[in-house]
Amino acid sequence: MRTALSRRVSMSAGIVLAAAAVTPFAASTATAAPVAVVSAAETAATPIQVPFLASGGTLLGAGKTGFLSRSEGGPRWTRYTDGVSKVVETPAGEWEVLGTASDTVLLVKHVWHRSTVEEVRVYDMATGAAPVVLKAADIPALDADSYGFVGTTLLTSVYDRPPTQIEVAGGRVSVREVAGLPAFSSWLSGRLPGAALVKYDDGTGHERTGVVDLATARLAESYERSATPTSGRSFEPESFLTPGRVAWTEAVDGKPVLATAVRGRSEVRRIPLGPDADARLTGGLVGDDWFAFGATTGDATPWHTFTARSLKDGTSVPLLDHAWSATPAADGALLVLGVTAARGEGVYRVAVGADGRPAAELIASTGDDDGATPLTYVGTGVPAVIDLDRTARPRLTWTFSSAKADLSVVLTSRATGETFRKDLRPAAGAGGFPDGSLGFDWAAEVADASSTDPKAAPNGAYDWQVVATPWNGMPTVSASGSFTVTRTPKPHDFDDNGAPDLVARDGDGYLDQIGTRWDDAAGRLVALPNQHSGLRGWNVYDRVEAVGDLAGSNAADLVARDRGGVLWLHRGTGSSSRVGYESRVRVGGGWNTYARFSGGSDLTGDGRADLVAVDKAGDLYLCKGTGDTSAPFAPRRKTGYGWGIYNRITAVGNVGGGPAGDLVARDKDGVLWLYLGRGDGTFAPRTKIGGGWNAYADVVGIGDGNKDGRPDLYARTAQGAAYFYAGTGDWKAPFRARTSTGAGAGRSWAGEPYQQVS
Repeated sequence: MRTALSRRVSMSAGIVLAAAAVTPFAASTATAAPVAVVSAAETAATPIQVPFLASGGTLLGAGKTGFLSRSEGGPRWTRYTDGVSKVVETPAGEWEVLGTASDTVLLVKHVWHRSTVEEVRVYDMATGAAPVVLKAADIPALDADSYGFVGTTLLTSVYDRPPTQIEVAGGRVSVREVAGLPAFSSWLSGRLPGAALVKYDDGTGHERTGVVDLATARLAESYERSATPTSGRSFEPESFLTPGRVAWTEAVDGKPVLATAVRGRSEVRRIPLGPDADARLTGGLVGDDWFAFGATTGDATPWHTFTARSLKDGTSVPLLDHAWSATPAADGALLVLGVTAARGEGVYRVAVGADGRPAAELIASTGDDDGATPLTYVGTGVPAVIDLDRTARPRLTWTFSSAKADLSVVLTSRATGETFRKDLRPAAGAGGFPDGSLGFDWAAEVADASSTDPKAAPNGAYDWQVVATPWNGMPTVSASGSFTVTRTPKPHDFDDNGAPDLVARDGDGYLDQIGTRWDDAAGRLVALPNQHSGLRGWNVYDRVEAVGDLAGSNAADLVARDRGGVLWLHRGTGSSSRVGYESRVRVGGGWNTYARFSGGSDLTGDGRADLVAVDKAGDLYLCKGTGDTSAPFAPRRKTGYGWGIYNRITAVGNVGGGPAGDLVARDKDGVLWLYLGRGDGTFAPRTKIGGGWNAYADVVGIGDGNKDGRPDLYARTAQGAAYFYAGTGDWKAPFRARTSTGAGAGRSWAGEPYQQVS
């Protein structure tokens, strides 16, 4: 049965039965010749072929001549005799295709936002006759918010009217009220010709399961339900009916149980079905004394095997290695979509044999060679070391015995605990590679527990874990391993994750460290949330500069000049969990002779960051990095003169494709000039970049912000607007047009506007 809370099914236009095989059905007319009725038990020994179910599907109903299923191609009716299959197409709108334990297929137009049924079309698939069309405009009882079906009988209920059964027989329709039930009753899913299951409140606050005799339209039997109903996710369907037994599922301590009673007796037994409260089950009664069920999830739980359990003595009979769905058939058997190692994947008929025990017979094969084979792990293509200087998007792959599986992947940084999670669904077109492996190109990003926003993955050791769920429903397979992420130190990377960071100081001396990431979808540099550090006391300095790794610790450092002209080194920690710097180290005095300075580029080709400074006379000096914390710079060397015409110099890395780092300099008219480094601390003659740069209070060589391997430029106005200039690698036009960024554009940890960003 279905209620108003049933799952909505998306339908396509045109209410016809479209041929999906060479041999056609009988024509859909009232005068069509009937097809011989042949039950599933009388089909040929050779299974029919149902390849459309190879990628998964659901059984919706099973009659005497065929069965109804739903797969990626839509709902289909398939004949037992020859395997001819047709897609059941439906009109546009909120239509649902429903099967029964008969050759009847129903199309129900259910208006979900009003919880009403507008129209029902009843098809007899055995004859191919034209459908009987029922409309709420003609039959008010059809307008209901709970409905069910048994064969050609529809059952409806609404909160202010007695439950009703609508009989469709021989093209004629009759409507009768169901006696013995309250106004609103929920029709359940048990299917037995001549009887229907219903759930209702008996008026004392107790819920009951009832059996309605369709011949008399009257409640004939009633059984008390538990006060703790089933969760709604453990079993679908949730109720079952045979000539001798009634059953339904409930939950005890969050775990599903089967409530069952011999018809006509009041005693209800409750049988635990398994330990896993989250697994989803399928199955049903087989005869009066067996209940067959199994987990439809891929987890290797104790109930993974589709098994029949005796309701008399608890004996278990394994039937299938796995099952996806089951539906009662017209002859009292179950049709089960599942797999066995002996016969493969397909539709099985489960019935009680001559020995009194259930057995499974394959009646329709999907032809999938992988269907009967458990998945096994073969190996991984994850490298032991991932050098992100060589590739920004490394390919991570895993190989299993079959590529027909979904993957759930988790990568975890040992240093920070940050993770990357990815679910792969190769059937949807992503995650599979030509060599049969499954995986993805990792953007080298992770997220922490407090935020779903990604950030650049830190360097260091990682653990990976992958869980593969095979499409054939066999048990899941897990594998694990490790790898190491490495990069060379980056000039503006303070947290060892390769992405540029900014340091920003407000007028009260609070210093914030602002992490960034490149948003591929938006094509812009964005600031990471919760990255402000709020370090105090930095107003003792008149200039703070990010200068790359001066101290040989593989982390970016800062230099800061106090108002007495002493330069101090603040060594970076290289930690994403510890924002801040080591205790400062005195570099030396006399630095107030310089009007401006900048660092972070390797100007001499020795792999170390250097610093350049312009004194008040306009002479340019190179302070070569040593890598020694106690003496981070070699004695200065004069490399140029006439630099007094510039009010800003910025080391930008190798933006021109030459042998070493370059500089940009802004003159008093706001024109920006490029100086290409020669690799010895000197520079080639300047090249004009463009005007208008006097709009900016800060111009920062941020490093590679967009992960294309080229250094980029960051600029911020005094009013707080910030921009990103992507590097091109072409010295004639070194930067692309600017894009806005929120990094460094806000206020400090203390709520004050930033005075300087570096």
